[in-house]
Amino acid sequence: MATNMSGESVSQCTLHLIEEQLQVLPISVATILQADEVGSVESDLLSGLLLKRKPRQQKTGSAGNIVAEEAHPSEEIDFHEASEYLREHPLEKMDYARVLVSNSLLSVGIYMRDHDMASMRTPEFQFLGHVVNALLNNNRFKVNEGYIPMATFDGLVIDSSLNGKRVFAEKGEEGFLEFGDAVALLQWLSRYLRGEKRFVSGGDAG
Repeated sequence: MATNMSGESVSQCTLHLIEEQLQVLPISVATILQADEVGSVESDLLSGLLLKRKPRQQKTGSAGNIVAEEAHPSEEIDFHEASEYLREHPLEKMDYARVLVSNSLLSVGIYMRDHDMASMRTPEFQFLGHVVNALLNNNRFKVNEGYIPMATFDGLVIDSSLNGKRVFAEKGEEGFLEFGDAVALLQWLSRYLRGEKRFVSGGDAG
């Protein structure tokens, strides 16, 4: 549940979240797409890296904990093995990148939805809302017949013809968006929230 925040505070937090995604996305996607080169780095630098965890309480013998023990995650990440896998399955690089880009859009879109920003009538906000819904629907749009197009971004229009179509290309199916479109949308939102009115295309500016 969202906490009570002023409109200005919500905008600032949203802006911070967007800019974090814009900082991380390039290096993350580049690392995936250049996995061959990463895999050639001395494996001692990458293999066996441990992700730090908080101290845990001593487990009791309850049934729940016994089941949880069976599902205990490995703390060691083998980056060398991961890069080797991508080298052997190069077509999956785009799927990995799709997950990263999708997660960035989801984090921003869900945050905006939780703080009632997604209800704004600005076409680009409506566009992000539809994309988020589609990503949550297994990367497929669900747009009812007769929907009057209100969700647009930079010449891209969401309408009922997209029903059942992929947001991003996957499993041989063409996608409505490229990864660069997602980054451009986040950049637009950042500029909008910074108050650069020349980027506002219309709708309710809140």
